[in-house]
Parts: sequence; C-alpha cells; structure tokens
Amino acid sequence: MDEGAPITGAAIRDHLANERTLLSWQRTALTVIGLGFIVDRFAFEAATAGTASIVGLGVIVLGASIALLGARRYVRTEREIDTASYRPSITTHLVLTGAIVAAAVLLVIYLLVVGDSIPGP
Repeated sequence: MDEGAPITGAAIRDHLANERTLLSWQRTALTVIGLGFIVDRFAFEAATAGTASIVGLGVIVLGASIALLGARRYVRTEREIDTASYRPSITTHLVLTGAIVAAAVLLVIYLLVVGDSIPGP
C-alpha cells in the first residue's frame, strides 16, 4: 500500500482481520510445539524412550511448520489486500489439516502400542 495514500475503513478492517488470523496461526503453532515438548519429556519415563522422543520432535517440527505457514500466508494476504487480488489458499489449509490429522493418528498409534509398557507410579 502506498505510504501516503489514505487507508479506508474497509482496508483497515481487512488488515486487522489478517493480523488476528496470523495470531491464531501462532497460537496454534505454540500449542502444537508445547504438545511435542510434553511428548518428548514423557519419553524419559517411558520404556520406549527413543520412539516417544522421535514422535515428540516430529510434533515440534510440525508446530514450527505451522508458524512458518502462518507467516507466509500473512505476508501473501497483506499483498493481496493491498492490490485487491485476494484469493483463499485452500491448498495450505488442506495440507495443514492433513498434517495435523497424521500427527494425531501417529500419537494414537503410539499410545496404543506403548501405552501399557509405560511404568506406573
């Protein structure tokens, strides 16, 4: 957007909505990273520490990827708002959804396979 051009109310709302969306991506990324950290930390108490650690690190990488995708989408949407050429990014959302579902399935499988072998208190 031209630095000297006045910004209309609608453009301001669009940019603020884009910023809220970025913050939502970042909150999601932090949550996924936290989940990965917890899985990795529990790996030290589990009988299958290596597998749990790999799963935890994979979830952390997924969280970092979500943060990068959110930032990329934010920058792209900012440009598209300024040039009035916005198009939704369906592929990004489908890939993200697939990655989250895959991570959830892996966690379920992990819990089913090693859930009984984790030593109790």
